[in-house]
Amino acid sequence: MGAVSLTKFILFILGIPIQNSWQSIDGSNPEPGSMVNSYSLISKIIDGAYGEEYTYQVNNSIEYTIQYLNVSQWNPNQTARVSVESTSASKIFPVLIVVRQQKGILSWQLPLLVGTHSDHDKEYQKVSRTLCPSRYYALDGDNATPDEKETVIVSISSSSPIDVKFSVKVELIEDFFVQLSESKTISVSPNEPRFYGFNFPDNVNTALLLVDSEDDICTTVSIQTISCPVFDLERNVQFEGQWETMYTKGGITVMKESYPRGLYVVFVVKGDDWECTGKETTGSDSRNKSLTFVLQPGITEEYYIIATAASLVIFLLFYLLSGGVLIFHIFGNPQEPTVSGIISSTSNDIDAPDNFGEASTTSSYPRETEPSIAHSDSTLDEDDIDVMLDTEHDKDVFRTKPVLHVCDLARKNPRALQMKSQQYLWSVFTVGVFYALPVVQLVFTYQTVLRQTGNQDLCYYNFRCMHPFGSLSDANHVFSNIGYVLLGLLFIFITVHRERLHQKNGWVNRKLGIPQHFGLFYAMGAALMMEGVLSASYHVCPNHSNFQFDTSFMYVMSVLCMVKIYQTRHPDINARAYATFAALAGIVFIGMWGVLGPSTFFWIGFVTLHIITCLVLSAQIYYMKRWTIEIKAIRRVTVLWWSEFRHRPLQSITPRYPNRMVLLVLGNLCNWGLAACGIIYSFLDFASYLLAIFMANLILYLLFYIVMKLFSKEKILLQPSLYIFLSFAAWIASLFFFFHKAISWKLTPAQSRTYNQPCLIMDFFDNHDVWHFLSAASMFFSFMVLLTLDDDLIHTPRDIIPVF
Repeated sequence: MGAVSLTKFILFILGIPIQNSWQSIDGSNPEPGSMVNSYSLISKIIDGAYGEEYTYQVNNSIEYTIQYLNVSQWNPNQTARVSVESTSASKIFPVLIVVRQQKGILSWQLPLLVGTHSDHDKEYQKVSRTLCPSRYYALDGDNATPDEKETVIVSISSSSPIDVKFSVKVELIEDFFVQLSESKTISVSPNEPRFYGFNFPDNVNTALLLVDSEDDICTTVSIQTISCPVFDLERNVQFEGQWETMYTKGGITVMKESYPRGLYVVFVVKGDDWECTGKETTGSDSRNKSLTFVLQPGITEEYYIIATAASLVIFLLFYLLSGGVLIFHIFGNPQEPTVSGIISSTSNDIDAPDNFGEASTTSSYPRETEPSIAHSDSTLDEDDIDVMLDTEHDKDVFRTKPVLHVCDLARKNPRALQMKSQQYLWSVFTVGVFYALPVVQLVFTYQTVLRQTGNQDLCYYNFRCMHPFGSLSDANHVFSNIGYVLLGLLFIFITVHRERLHQKNGWVNRKLGIPQHFGLFYAMGAALMMEGVLSASYHVCPNHSNFQFDTSFMYVMSVLCMVKIYQTRHPDINARAYATFAALAGIVFIGMWGVLGPSTFFWIGFVTLHIITCLVLSAQIYYMKRWTIEIKAIRRVTVLWWSEFRHRPLQSITPRYPNRMVLLVLGNLCNWGLAACGIIYSFLDFASYLLAIFMANLILYLLFYIVMKLFSKEKILLQPSLYIFLSFAAWIASLFFFFHKAISWKLTPAQSRTYNQPCLIMDFFDNHDVWHFLSAASMFFSFMVLLTLDDDLIHTPRDIIPVF
């Protein structure tokens, strides 16, 4: 295409009719470099030199075409960059620039209009664009070679009726193709985008692009295949390859199989910071961003094997050590006391006065012989006895005593209680399966969309430590959840052994020790495994919409642990599985609401519900389920208290059950403090705040249980003491890594990347992976504490084991 054809093309764009006959103004033959049509449009052709700046004036009758023919100085690592500036161009009569190469055409106008979120376009009077390198033409499969000449033609025109001054400069860029591990510092602005080329060395299959900047200016980083045209404007940079928004940090992992011929790294500065911060740009209008980028080699397959194998070996040690502890427990188990010893201790307790100076009433009720569980009856229901009229009176007699012992709250059929406990396991499996299947489908759909669109903002990865494997973009964060699954399975194996040992020794048929119902332990192990599955699913594509998947079974585990602690000394009045999971369903719903749509009204409603729930549960726990919620309950309680206050003022203000009162007062104070924090600070991360409520209550309840156990002169044996120490140490270490986050889904994707950190262990695992490992160990040791904490009471009669 010659200069005449190019002029026709520009006139066609402007909508001006074109005549095919060309003539000079005076009717004679036109001179070279000065041709006109019937509209007196003069096209001046100039031979340009690289590095020289040319200044001319254009209007609706004159256009300039500058030819750059001297390409002998080019080498395969170079390309050209065109800069055009016009301070007098206007939006009504812009200056049009068309750059033509052998296999590509590039066009824009001055002033360049860059859109913003406020719909007020920013104008730039100067634009610099990089051209596709000549090396591309030698690699695209044609017969062209780097030595073949290529012409770069820059045409400038305008429809302005008056002269518009402009300047143009084309210069060569040295070292356009960056090398592996080569750091390069550049300056980018909305009107001066930049891109550089990169080719994978033969021995490198993965590369990690790292971008750093001290300027908090929103930028798009794009990875595109080596082809023309290159999409390097804000309006089209997302049309090709992988891309992400960046604030001060950025990173993209690229695979050689996706870019076999190499790639372009493209940097485009946004017109404002809305996409990076969600806020309008304030301060200086300058949008010049200085950044440094480098392409580092990714890890090899050997690192994948070493890191995963080392992790599995560590968890194998858990299995080996647990097996050793079980063997020691079998052969080192203390001998059971003689029958005479049991009778002696029991008779001494019957005659001993209680804390109130009154004779214990425990012996006034004959002990029932628990039926054998060898015969199983599926029709057995613990509620069958509750239809008897004397049942309610019987419950009042035993549950309202000033001093309670375990035998008072272990009167129901143990086989029925065991079946009730097993319902937790089946509820966990049922809820887990129906919850996990759509979750897995959803997150893999996210992963597919990410691969198809190249939108790296869709998933909140730690882009500085993410290792793809197969269809997974971030395999290391998915794999590190293996600890939850393996340790949950190990805890189930240990529980199976404990249950068999319990049945083998016949403890279930005697009124000795804490009543053992293992269904809740099985449910805790299964919940730990499901936490691993759902956490791994979340990390397939972590983002704001699916964070609840990572925390849902943490709620389940914390609630199950609290229920288990309460069941230990209150087996007859423990919560049912369906009621517990119904409450958990409400909790998950509230968590979802708090993540997706928190507001002032939501926080007020949640805090009110939180406090009311604490008060209702406190009443139920304090009165051992002998208190019913009625409209007239407050009036009835007030009348009774006033009547007692008039006759016995001191006793009316003294709690009848001091141990329970201490626990409930501490629990309510803790929850009121958490509620106040929620109102004052209005945490953005509601899911973590909700989890903190459950974990705080669990820790408080466990500490109270241990303190009361010691206060009651019970022992904590070596094995549970070791588990307490290990769980405490593991929790401290895991929380340290948890709070040193590598991402934050509460923020925008660009802001989240400012938390990105390099790998911490074996160039494969980061802080959050370590959190996964340590938190799995923490939960396992915590479960073992609950499993072994009352081993000192195995041979102790239940009528001398206090309830607290």
